[in-house]
Amino acid sequence: MTRENLIVLLKEYKENKARLNIKLKELKTSKIKLKYVDSDTNMTSSYGDNQDIHSKNQISDKVSKKVEENDIRRIELENKIEELEKEVKELREKVEAVEDRLEGLKYKEREILTAYYVEGRTAEDIGNRLYFKLFNQTRSDRHIQRIIEKATEKMIKF
Repeated sequence: MTRENLIVLLKEYKENKARLNIKLKELKTSKIKLKYVDSDTNMTSSYGDNQDIHSKNQISDKVSKKVEENDIRRIELENKIEELEKEVKELREKVEAVEDRLEGLKYKEREILTAYYVEGRTAEDIGNRLYFKLFNQTRSDRHIQRIIEKATEKMIKF
């Protein structure tokens, strides 16, 4: 993995994780809809058994129309589920690549990198606020940049 790819993945981490959660929920609801697609077909109406008989002694084909509609809906839902599964797989790969690499870092490195790339904070802000919050000390932005550089190189080596 190149440095540029890693930085892009880190910057898009939050968005990818949110998209993944949304797509997983969509996938779940689509699977539930697919499960109940064929249960919509009614053989008799609420008005009576002989409603489908017209004056010309022809029987309307409401049941088969409903079956065809259900079949079309089922095919559409299966296609949608297939697309969602592809998107979920891609997003999961991106999110897990970042999570796995972040787990390999030490606590300080992970917190600083997350604040810098994922949350978009500046090195000066991290040195003054986050570092002070974590260790009751402040650090210069140059020192924070060195920590970021070392941690990024460490992640690339994984």
